[in-house]
Amino acid sequence: MPWSSKVPAAIEGLVVAFAAWPGLAKVKILDGPTTSQQTLQEVLTVGWTGGEDDSDAESTLLTEGLGGAADREQFTIRCAAAVLRGTDDLSGARRRAYELLTEAGAAIAQDRRLRGAVMRAMVASHSLSQELTQQGAQAVVVFEVSCDAYSGA
Repeated sequence: MPWSSKVPAAIEGLVVAFAAWPGLAKVKILDGPTTSQQTLQEVLTVGWTGGEDDSDAESTLLTEGLGGAADREQFTIRCAAAVLRGTDDLSGARRRAYELLTEAGAAIAQDRRLRGAVMRAMVASHSLSQELTQQGAQAVVVFEVSCDAYSGA
């Protein structure tokens, strides 16, 4: 098999894991950006954070072992848990966004291999942004899923 990155399979594994997780049953799971104009109250995006200056995934390749037969790929997939309230309840929006992050982390912990796409996946870091919009309080937790895999070589 020729060399290939595991990033696409890992993104698909995250989408499947989040969509199947009971704690995220009422949350809209998006694989990357959407063209929909629908206002979503609770959304979890995989491989996209909505930022214009952010990359959606980053990868580093390393030679594994002395023979160099396999490449090790370590990468980060950026995701976002966003909550929009119809009121000015910023603390409620923030609390709920972190509940979504907790559920996403639990879904990953249930299958750290992401359906065999990687050797290990975990939530590595997160950051919070919040604001009051015309539609109400909004809280977004951007989080990174760190993965370790062997390339498809």
